[in-house]
Amino acid sequence: MNVPIILALGAIVVVAVVMLLTREKAPQQRAAALQRAGAAVMAVFTVLGGTFIVGYALQDPGGTTGLLITAAWVVPMLILAVAAWFWPAPTAPLLLALTASFIAACVWLAFDPAALRAFISENGPVIAVSVVALSFPAAVLGLKRAALAGWMLVALGALPLLITVIGRSGPVASLAAASVVPLIAGISYLVSARMASGRTSPGHGRAAAA
Repeated sequence: MNVPIILALGAIVVVAVVMLLTREKAPQQRAAALQRAGAAVMAVFTVLGGTFIVGYALQDPGGTTGLLITAAWVVPMLILAVAAWFWPAPTAPLLLALTASFIAACVWLAFDPAALRAFISENGPVIAVSVVALSFPAAVLGLKRAALAGWMLVALGALPLLITVIGRSGPVASLAAASVVPLIAGISYLVSARMASGRTSPGHGRAAAA
């Protein structure tokens, strides 16, 4: 069983357990629990994935260069995550613009796979790292803006991988491992947003009205 499948199964099990344990609760409570589950899954995934990425960078190229490469994505990721928590209103359009720009860059690089492969051979799995670096702040934003963050996470989890597979423009394994958990977390946010709006339980709403 490969890494993406293990990550996907782990994330799905967590979300399924949360939904099972909260099945008797009100939709708003279930939505909040599902949001927290999505955020927790992304936080654990970011720590584990970040540890692997940082360890790889400190080995190759290692030294000061490895530290600079690590800081180049960890520091912006943490700044965006803090901003998403404390200032969600101005951070949301910034994250949306960064996500759209990143996906546009993936499309552009798909038309020049040779250049992308050369860049990756020199700098490592940049697209996979970018997915992680953008997904964690989006997950934090999801605790404040569930629907918007859900769509961003789904886009980050699905589109770069799909573009890479179709364009055959880069390594798929590392990108799949980086994409599967954001995709599942994004779906959990979207489901929670629908629960919070009351659209997933019309029968409950009719019973309450009666």
